[in-house]
Amino acid sequence: MSTFLTTDQRSLLASVLLEQQALLEAELKLQLGGEDRVTHAREQLLQDTDGETAHEADREVDLARSDATLLALRQVDAALQRLQEPDFGHCADCGAAIAFERLRLSPQVTRCIECQSAAETRGGGAHHATL
Repeated sequence: MSTFLTTDQRSLLASVLLEQQALLEAELKLQLGGEDRVTHAREQLLQDTDGETAHEADREVDLARSDATLLALRQVDAALQRLQEPDFGHCADCGAAIAFERLRLSPQVTRCIECQSAAETRGGGAHHATL
């Protein structure tokens, strides 16, 4: 597969990805209170509260948020790696070029609209790392 993206388009996508990366890293740092994930989880477990059930639910929500942020960060990091490849911007399923507007809005996607829709119909939906 050959590249269809111009150098300027690749530069724009790199800028978008680097901005997303910085925002996600800042969000994760805020979520974890500046601690690493293990230390933060331990601190959450050690907190003494009156309502253990409520605290447990809060802890699960907190961990789910940081998991989601970590997943998004991994997707951005992977996209930055793939951006160096000549076939970046081609659908991982069918090989067709992904519309530049789709890439501009979400450069970490790996599927064209049609294949993403088909994956969601099959049950591979938005939870799959290859949006």
